[in-house]
Parts: sequence; structure tokens; C-alpha cells
Amino acid sequence: MWLIGLAGAAVLALLINLAVKQRRREYGVLLAMGEKRGRVIGQQALEIIVVAALAIVLGSLFAPALTQHTGQSLLGKEAGSARHKLDSWKPPAPGSTGLGEGIDQDDKPVENADPTDRITVTLAPSDLITVGAVGLGIGLLATAIPAASVLRLSPRTILTKGK
Repeated sequence: MWLIGLAGAAVLALLINLAVKQRRREYGVLLAMGEKRGRVIGQQALEIIVVAALAIVLGSLFAPALTQHTGQSLLGKEAGSARHKLDSWKPPAPGSTGLGEGIDQDDKPVENADPTDRITVTLAPSDLITVGAVGLGIGLLATAIPAASVLRLSPRTILTKGK
């Protein structure tokens, strides 16, 4: 799960980095018109915050239902397979060890064992806050680093070189 989170963070950082670098000319114009560097970076950060807040709200609304449905579907298939295995189990013939027939002695069903066929997915507010804070932190960090490098240049350099 951490690997997926890190990969997602890397993708998010690269997308934000690309967005900031594509707006380099816009930053040059704003700086040439007398806008302060902090406000230019703040504008980009505010855009990231708004998009992140929207994503968190939509995620908190749709994620529980979608994960419940997906989890239930996957678990239903596994439960059906386990029920079929339990229903079709037959003990080895009397006097037979079952070893020569390819029957595993440990493959006996457990008494009164029913496979789990229902799962409940919940989204705790603390989990939502943690994910939102981490995502927002990654977004702001990914905004600040390329924006600071672009804004170190003078407006004249940004507008004349273009890249």
C-alpha cells in the first residue's frame, strides 16, 4: 500500500511540476506587471488547495459505496467458490489413506465453518483527514519547488527565453 501511495505521490508531483512550468510565461507577465513573487506562488498553491479539497470531498462521498460494492463482489466470488468446495467435499473411502489418490489429509472441512460472504467497508474521519493532509502536503510541496525555481529568474529572462 505504501508503494502505491509513493507512486501516486510521484505522479501528482510530476503533474503539478509540469503545470507550473507550463505557466512560466504567465508568471513572467505577472512579475513584469509588478505582482509580488509570494502572491504568484500563493495563487498556484490556492488552486492546488481548491482542487485537492474538491477531490477529498468527492472521494469521501463516493469511495465508501464504490469500495463496498467492489469488495462485496470480490468476496461473493470467493465465498461461492468456498461453498462449492465445501459442498463437493467427499471423505476418502473407508480403509483408504487417501494419499495415493491425491487427497490431502489436511483438506477436510472444519465443522460448522461457513465462509464469510459479507463485508462492511467504513471510512473513518481520521483516515480521511490523514489522507487529505498527506495529499495536500504533497501538492503544496510539488507546487512550491518548481514555482520557486521559475520565480528566481527575472521577468525579463522568463519572457525573452520563453523556456
